[in-house]
Amino acid sequence: MLMCSLVALGTSGYLAYTAFTSSPVAGCGGGSLFDCSHVLHSRWSKVGTLPVSVPAILTHASVISLLLFQPISVFWNRVRWGALGVVTFIAGGAAIWFIGLQVFALGHLCPYCMVAHAAGLVLAATFLFSRPAQTPSLRYLASIAAVGLAGLIAMQVVTEPEPTFEVIEHSAQPATFTAPNAPDAPGMFEAPGMFEAPASDESAADSEIQGLFAPPESFSVNRRSAALINQVSSVRPSQFALALINPASLLLTEVSAEADSKPKTAEILGGVRLATKDWPLVGNPDAEMVLVEMFDYTCPHCQRTHESLKAAQEHFGDRLAVITLPVPLDGRCNPAIQNTHATHREACDLAKLAVAVWIVDRERFADFHSYMFESKPSLSQALSHASQLVDEAKLKSTMSGRTPTEYIQKHVQLYQRAGSGTIPKLLFPKTTTVGAVESSQSMIRLIEQNL
Repeated sequence: MLMCSLVALGTSGYLAYTAFTSSPVAGCGGGSLFDCSHVLHSRWSKVGTLPVSVPAILTHASVISLLLFQPISVFWNRVRWGALGVVTFIAGGAAIWFIGLQVFALGHLCPYCMVAHAAGLVLAATFLFSRPAQTPSLRYLASIAAVGLAGLIAMQVVTEPEPTFEVIEHSAQPATFTAPNAPDAPGMFEAPGMFEAPASDESAADSEIQGLFAPPESFSVNRRSAALINQVSSVRPSQFALALINPASLLLTEVSAEADSKPKTAEILGGVRLATKDWPLVGNPDAEMVLVEMFDYTCPHCQRTHESLKAAQEHFGDRLAVITLPVPLDGRCNPAIQNTHATHREACDLAKLAVAVWIVDRERFADFHSYMFESKPSLSQALSHASQLVDEAKLKSTMSGRTPTEYIQKHVQLYQRAGSGTIPKLLFPKTTTVGAVESSQSMIRLIEQNL
């Protein structure tokens, strides 16, 4: 019993430390079954405002104290064993409760938690197996333990779950932003494209042009070239003859076509606009409602937000589209990250791969995007799956080019504009949510309120 309590005390102490310091749990990066982060950030991970590891520490510290206590009389020995019985029964009952929650309510297991729960079960079983003859009635002890356990469960059930995200409001006039390479030009930054925030309350048509956040220049050039090739290939003979007489007529036709179809855009951060055709997107580019998501494929909070966002997309159907901007939590490609955790060591390459899949085949991007979140693959696994999903030669050529890297740089620039810090971020026209949105109902409500 002493050994079990010492192990459980150490395990619970470590979990309490990670909870109070918001540190990642070592060796438990998440998976289909074992996912510490999912368990430790659920509503059942707290009793009131305290992590459940705190009452676990008190329980096992009490067991250790009672086991080491040497009574001076038979009476105090009976008191000691009676108290020990109550505490061990509470530990065993709590173990059954929390194991049941992980299996049936959460669908994921926390290995560290399971060690502490196993210790609780062994404590209760050992006490029942080898209790002294002078131990008070088991029924009496079990009743006291049941009352204590019922209090713990009641506190968890009736306590409103804490919000897992924060909503930040933006003013109608976007804050000025100064690029590091252009300190005298607030509201603009150049590499690799150009972005200029609207300087006044302009018309919607003007702000869509002046406030447009441009995609990487290499992608824009390639897209314009492809569009021109398609246009030339579709020119009728009569138009071609006219072009020989007046070459400017073909160019005027292109300009006229572009003027007639202004790009569908999503507005974020109080005035920044992104064209749906120029950024990785899940859904219909002409959807009625468009939001922007910043995430990292290796981020557990982002993985849980993806689940609720997917449910919201099923709810709204073609009315909702999501511009997906991977922002790696890796200092190699994100200068806002000072210390890269081991779980994010492939984040940059996974983000570039996702962008490359979108460039190669936009129709298959949504499938790959869901695969990345649901399967949580390594880079080699993701590459293998992507090669089967889209044209492998085109994928390799795109990955070896500069465009995916430039996209990630642009995503990071927007991330810094949004205040850096915690992801996931959901960006709406005048608000931004920071942190995991784990409830599909909360996600649907956010979209209805902001779009």
